[in-house]
Amino acid sequence: MKQNISVKIAGREFGLSIESEKEERIRAAVARINEEIDSLKFDYRGVDDAEILRIVLLSEEKRLVDLETESSEEHEKMLRSLETLDTELGEYLLSR
Repeated sequence: MKQNISVKIAGREFGLSIESEKEERIRAAVARINEEIDSLKFDYRGVDDAEILRIVLLSEEKRLVDLETESSEEHEKMLRSLETLDTELGEYLLSR
């Protein structure tokens, strides 16, 4: 069931229509974004909000790419392990 919520990012309020079970994750994401914005505003005094948001977007996308790469590498590693296990099991069964 969808529900309407309101979130604030960089001082601007947005209305969203989301599945109820996603609210906690959405609010956690908003909190993370706002923390990053606050941190960058301190480090980059005088830089406007649009530039800060671009830096946050780049940072989050890089983190997402890193996670996807790690996931892909783990997937490949698991497949190789399963293939090795399958080969060893096949050899074992043939030797019996």
